[in-house]
Amino acid sequence: MLIYLHGGGLIFGQREDLPGEYIELLNSKGYSILALDYLLAPESNLEQIINLLSKTLEWYQNAGYQLAGQIDPSYNLFGRSAGAYLALQLATRRSSKWLKTIISFYGYYKLNDANFIYPNPYHNKFAKVSKELIETFIQNKPISQGNENERYLIYLYCRQVGNWIEFLTDDPNSFSLTKEQINLLPPLLLVHADKDPDVPIQQSKQLNKFANQSYLIEVASADHDFDRTNLTKGREVYLQVIEWLDSLSN
Repeated sequence: MLIYLHGGGLIFGQREDLPGEYIELLNSKGYSILALDYLLAPESNLEQIINLLSKTLEWYQNAGYQLAGQIDPSYNLFGRSAGAYLALQLATRRSSKWLKTIISFYGYYKLNDANFIYPNPYHNKFAKVSKELIETFIQNKPISQGNENERYLIYLYCRQVGNWIEFLTDDPNSFSLTKEQINLLPPLLLVHADKDPDVPIQQSKQLNKFANQSYLIEVASADHDFDRTNLTKGREVYLQVIEWLDSLSN
C-alpha cells in the first residue's frame, strides 16, 4: 500500500492531484494507493496538521487497512513536495514497524532554509499578490480543501514576500529534521529536478547524504513538479520507483 500525501506548500492542493496515468501504472504493478487530504495552513498550524495525520495513520494500522482490502497494515509513505515533507515528519514523530519506505518527490526536510525565509526570485516573476487580497481568502475555520486558485495565491504571496514559514509555525527549528533523525528513517527514494526553482535539490541531496539507506534520482528539468508538466519523463521515473519498491520486497 502506498499512502499518498499531496503537495501545495501546506496551503493548497488536494488528494486527487496525482495524475491518473501514474495511478494506473502503479496499480498495474500491484501497488494500491490510499490518497489523503489533510488540514491546510494558515487556518491550521503545522503541529495540528501533523497530529491529525498521525492519528489517521494510527487508524489505518489498527483498522483502516482491512477496509482498504489489505491483508496487513504495512505501508509506504509517498509524498510530493509538501506531502513528502509531511511524510518525513510523520516517520520521525511516530515509530511504526509497519512503515516500510518513504518516497519523496521534490520534497524537503527542513524549514530553516534561506530559500524559504527570503523572497523567492522564481515566484516574483509572477504578478504581485497583495496582502489585502489573500486576507479575503483565508477562512475562519479549519479546512482541508478550498478554491484552488485562491489557495495558490495565498502560497504565491507568501513566497513572494518571504513569510511562508510564518504561515506554518513560529518554531521552524522544531519542524526541521536533524542528521540523527534522518539516519533513523526507513529506506528513502528521493526524486528531484536538478534545476527546481521552488524547492532546491540540495535538500534531497542532503537527505541522501545523511540517510542510512537512500537512493536519489536526479531529473533534468527546471520544473518543480516535472511529473505533472511532462508525463513522458514522469512515466520513466515512476517505472524506476516501481523497480526500487520491487527490489526491497524481494
